[in-house]
Amino acid sequence: MGSRNMPLIVWTDRMSVGVKLLDNDHKKLVLLANELHDKTAAGRNRKALENIFEELANYTRLHFYHEERLLAETGYHGSVTHRQEHDQLLEQLMELQLHFTNSQDLAHDMEVMNRLRVWLFKHIQGADQEFVPHFKTKSVDSILSEWGGHNRAA
Repeated sequence: MGSRNMPLIVWTDRMSVGVKLLDNDHKKLVLLANELHDKTAAGRNRKALENIFEELANYTRLHFYHEERLLAETGYHGSVTHRQEHDQLLEQLMELQLHFTNSQDLAHDMEVMNRLRVWLFKHIQGADQEFVPHFKTKSVDSILSEWGGHNRAA
């Protein structure tokens, strides 16, 4: 009976913010974090792992753009504070990426993975949950339909 690696992060409905675009973004970030974790544990090519981390960083920037734009367009009172939190989260992610790039062994890689998991949970289940009630009072779907091609599933 072989044991399979557990995913780094398991998506649950409790992580939902009730906006399909943002939930899809979050699911994509979870997918990338899990892929990075699984392929790191499997000892995959270092350059390939660094490319996955880079994709995760780039997708995080896109997601933060989506979130900030939607918060601004719906008049969320905490949008400036949330943008500042995004700036801090990006700094933390860049630091994690640097640690990963400079890592010399699997134990250090796994420590970075654990910190990445905490980082992503803090984002999705922390500050993002604060704007859920706000979005429930807004016509988010109609705003997203005006965005056109940006409202697609990941």
